[in-house]
Amino acid sequence: MDEIRKSDVTYIYVAFITLRNGKRIYARQYGHKAFRIAVKH
Repeated sequence: MDEIRKSDVTYIYVAFITLRNGKRIYARQYGHKAFRIAVKH
């Protein structure tokens, strides 16, 4: 992600992510409130 300018990225925060196999991973399981996901404009 180094080639992406910081101004071109917005971050969203989610409490859980769903893996390809359908399993949900919750941020609380890892001691966090949320996961940060970068979204390009």
